Amino acid sequence: MPAPHAARLEALRRALAEAGADGFYLPRTDEQGSEYLPPSAERVAWLTGFTGSAATVVVLPERAAVFSDGRYTVQLEQQVDPTLFERHNLAETPPTRWLEQHLRGGERLGLDPFLLRREEYERLGKLARAKGARLLFLEPNPVDRIWTDRPAPPTARAFLHPERFAGKSSAEKRQAIAEELHRKGADHLLVTAADCVAWLLNVRGRDIPYNPLCLSFAILDADGRCRWLVDPRKVGPELRLDDAVEIEPVERLLPALDELGAAGCAVLADPAEVHLGFLDRLERAGARLIEADDPIRLAKAIKNPVEIEGAIAAQRRDGAAMVRFLAWLDREGLAAGIREIAAADRLELERAADPLYEGAAFPTISAVGPNAALPHYRATPESDRPLEPGTVYLVDSGGQYRDATTDVTRTIALGEVPHAVKERFTLVLKGHIAIAEAVFPVGTTGSQIDCLARLALWRRGLDFDHGTGHGVGSYLCVHEGPQRISKAGGGAKLAAGMILSNEPGYYAPGAYGIRTENLVLVESRGKPQGGERELLGFRTLTLCPIDRRLVVPALLTPEERWWVDTYHARVFEEIAPLLEDPADRAWLERACAPL
Repeated sequence: MPAPHAARLEALRRALAEAGADGFYLPRTDEQGSEYLPPSAERVAWLTGFTGSAATVVVLPERAAVFSDGRYTVQLEQQVDPTLFERHNLAETPPTRWLEQHLRGGERLGLDPFLLRREEYERLGKLARAKGARLLFLEPNPVDRIWTDRPAPPTARAFLHPERFAGKSSAEKRQAIAEELHRKGADHLLVTAADCVAWLLNVRGRDIPYNPLCLSFAILDADGRCRWLVDPRKVGPELRLDDAVEIEPVERLLPALDELGAAGCAVLADPAEVHLGFLDRLERAGARLIEADDPIRLAKAIKNPVEIEGAIAAQRRDGAAMVRFLAWLDREGLAAGIREIAAADRLELERAADPLYEGAAFPTISAVGPNAALPHYRATPESDRPLEPGTVYLVDSGGQYRDATTDVTRTIALGEVPHAVKERFTLVLKGHIAIAEAVFPVGTTGSQIDCLARLALWRRGLDFDHGTGHGVGSYLCVHEGPQRISKAGGGAKLAAGMILSNEPGYYAPGAYGIRTENLVLVESRGKPQGGERELLGFRTLTLCPIDRRLVVPALLTPEERWWVDTYHARVFEEIAPLLEDPADRAWLERACAPL
């Protein structure tokens, strides 16, 4: 009897032949473009066994491949059978390059248009034309046809996000976005990203892990009225929205798009967010499609004063939980033989003591030694390592609180570690400080300041392969656009009110990993006397000691040492009053002592 994934691959090829297709292109996503998926949308995992958060699968008649990024190289090797699927790094061998080599003239490559963005489709179309092949839309998705025990879509109840946390009513938000539609000449806005729907309507849900989202859709009219297309089982009588929001079954979405097209409406849809199937449906129905940035994304990224106060308060409480955890780790970690999973469980326990805590913001990265060299490592019973002296422990974690979302990474010395490790920790710290202290003109993007995080590493011929910072939502997604700090370029202009991470790192394969991450708030710095430009800068929100035992003071400038000491003085001042255990307070005092 064939192994499950072999049988599934064989069944998929039969289903493709029956549908008139020779191959299939399957990105790991859902109709909303979610980062974390409900079990019913985990098609890649079901087909291949790979459970990473970024993947594309391509199946052809005689070969197949799974593509992911450098975060998941080891996981691909562990989870994917190489006799069934080739395993490739996206950066080195993107799917289009693989298809250039293996797609044959005359073949038809199947696609699910509701899982594909237009840009991706156009790239594939150009490749297919060059090869003399064709693209073929497959509805329904052929994986769904053969996935006989596919879980049902989630039906968790949605709930209101109160104005005391949201800062603005849904009506205020809808009116502001409606004014943007007027300016762009649009009659309607199609919203498919679940976090944008959540922000617009001030609702949250529990449909997917880590992100408090209700998977649904919305159509906003230019007069501020809104149609919320959602599974009715998710909407209980306790969820009361204002009269300008009409709740309709989610099955009404495609007919609603047909009606907008038949009426000749101008519909704004963001091609970076809205998948091709919805755009195609609107165009075929006769709608005038306005492809532009969804104005919700920028409005959501710029936090209002209430959300900012919530972030400040949540970071303080989250910092206290981190301090209790780190003090416990220092007292017991090595002596008790604590392992990675047990350490992560203890941190979860500390956060869960907060009445506003709603769960982890992402899977905690709890990594020792060589496991820490994998930037997105996740401990399993098979990989679970004990905390051992002579190396470092990296913990990257965050919480979802009703008033904010947190994300913090600390690298901890386990006993005495080699001087070379301390040097590289300090180089990373220099980059972290450079971002934290950056001042830049209004209109600057994160890509323009990313090099500040890398300069100290570059001077030693070192670097890290991930971005320096991502946007963070307000009791929403821990990874939020359009702002980011990345050498890859792109991203929105930084604006006062945005929250981003500041997380440079360094990774020595097979040995150790280092990352120091705080969240920062973009603030106005005004125009300096005699200056010509309005300036912005960052306010560090995260309050948690940086391990002084790993710092080489001689590598820091006087200004950098001042930053570390000032930051630690602030951490002690704000966190110490929240600690009930004198032992935790004493630990914090030692951890925050001047360099």
